[in-house]
Amino acid sequence: MSQRTSGLRRVLSSAAVYQGLQDLLGGRRFQHRLVAEFVRPPAGARLLDIGCGTAALLEHVPASVAYHGFDLSERYVAAARRRWGARGQFWQASVADAPRLTGGRFERATAIGVLHHLDDAEAVGLARLAAAALTDHGALVTYDPAVTAATSRAARFLIDRDRGQNVRTPAGYAALVGQAFDDVEVIEVARHLRIPYTGCVLIARQPRRDHTPSQPA
Repeated sequence: MSQRTSGLRRVLSSAAVYQGLQDLLGGRRFQHRLVAEFVRPPAGARLLDIGCGTAALLEHVPASVAYHGFDLSERYVAAARRRWGARGQFWQASVADAPRLTGGRFERATAIGVLHHLDDAEAVGLARLAAAALTDHGALVTYDPAVTAATSRAARFLIDRDRGQNVRTPAGYAALVGQAFDDVEVIEVARHLRIPYTGCVLIARQPRRDHTPSQPA
């Protein structure tokens, strides 16, 4: 994982500061839209949240959905456990370590704001983990900042200062995720936060079973 952690970005390692900033920028409203419009987990589904952070997404997930989230940050995972308790299952792990922890299959997987923190090989690894964890009819939904035709100079200024060092074009994200899925839908988004910003949502379907990590039944 490659990200900037110097200067003011260092304070974002605090779960409270990180979550407070997300709420200030309008992240809560956008997360609601992500779940309602793009993730759309079926009733009774299992959802795997890759890089779950403080599990803020869980606020918008229907109660009938079984939530499982993991994150590299021990502080974020501890904050998720304090807030949600038995409402979900949370563990600290990297993408590389996660296959032995997930268990079973999921109807949905999410990776919100994760891919732009990963280099190309790590991003493909995440996609393959999700493909192995999903049912045949499952889907992976991702969101990341992206450079698009709608990216203004102000938005580019902010994107260039993101902690993640691998902000890509929508096509760049899709090419990586497409190494583990046969169908990748790209949705560009803008004006979705309270600051000038552009991003893209990927909905990846038809997970490939070749070149994916082994997954317990």
